[in-house]
Amino acid sequence: MAVASCASVARSTPAPAPALSPRPAPTGADVATRAGCDGATLLAPATPIRPGPWPVGARTVASDGLTLEVWYPAAPTTANAEAPRARYDLRTAMPDAMATAIPDAAAPWIECACGRDLALDRDRGPYPVVVFLHGAASFRAQSTSLATAWASHGFIVIAPDLPGIGLRAALGDESSSLPFTAPAQVLDLIATAPVDDPLSFVRDRLAPRVAVVGHSLGALLSNSTTERAEVALTIGLAPGLIVADGKPRLVVAGGADQIVAIDRVRDQARAAGAAFVGIAGATHLSFTDLCAAGAEHGGPLGAARAFGIAVPPALESLVGDACRAPDPAIADQLAGVTTAALIEALQCTPSASLSEVAAQWHLEFLPRP
Repeated sequence: MAVASCASVARSTPAPAPALSPRPAPTGADVATRAGCDGATLLAPATPIRPGPWPVGARTVASDGLTLEVWYPAAPTTANAEAPRARYDLRTAMPDAMATAIPDAAAPWIECACGRDLALDRDRGPYPVVVFLHGAASFRAQSTSLATAWASHGFIVIAPDLPGIGLRAALGDESSSLPFTAPAQVLDLIATAPVDDPLSFVRDRLAPRVAVVGHSLGALLSNSTTERAEVALTIGLAPGLIVADGKPRLVVAGGADQIVAIDRVRDQARAAGAAFVGIAGATHLSFTDLCAAGAEHGGPLGAARAFGIAVPPALESLVGDACRAPDPAIADQLAGVTTAALIEALQCTPSASLSEVAAQWHLEFLPRP
């Protein structure tokens, strides 16, 4: 939600992102593998508390009116490792009139530890799929660091821009539309290739198991997918509503969240029969990378003020937990517990269970009853 405040702050061509950090390119006997679900071959190790063994590629595609970002395990080659990083500029998700008012000096972008259009690792797989649904007044790349963490562990992550609730809609520059059919559209696209297949570059490496992860309002939308046979797990990050449907579900909440109180989320998770993880210092925005945009000014709100933009009082009150100094431990904890849950549900060869990962950081953990 806080990202909407940066709307008034604009678009020129940003400086190029730095190159990816080179990774060794394993070959032959140097490649350690493990078996996954459904006969998959995956790189080892799969320790969820660290980045995975794959470099990560990213590609933007479109399907049936939706814009989607796809993060995927890239081939661990020297050429891929030397590729430039991808970068997500918030100005591309804003009305043009507002975007052109924001200078590069505001640094209104999210850096990605991934390379644009890298070659997919076709020597391994197939790879399970994670569908990510963003929150209100946001956009598909709001949680880039989470998406790249999952992709580095052998998942293909697909995140749509949700119509009617994204940043552009919040700024009044989108015709009225509703996001409720978007999750099913993405699942249908994964299941069946259309004539002009936007997923053709990964189609033959898609595994049948799928997880749906949503943040805030996106978590509410994820409830609509649990009846789909291919959905093996749903993860709600700071959800406002949890449905009791008896399906495998993990709920993660922040103890410092001023928008969705952790006590309420915990109670709903228990009533719904979901596993629960509480991260004491996490705010509502800790589940996103939005505060990285304009970070030198304290995030989007600070950047707006720094460039003389008036922030409406209503927006100030809406964003209950504005950007704080980042705590890398919280980002690691969030990536670790969600990756552990995904490996357990979709890859079948966990090196550490969700409960073990939560215990390493002394996080509150309640298993499914």
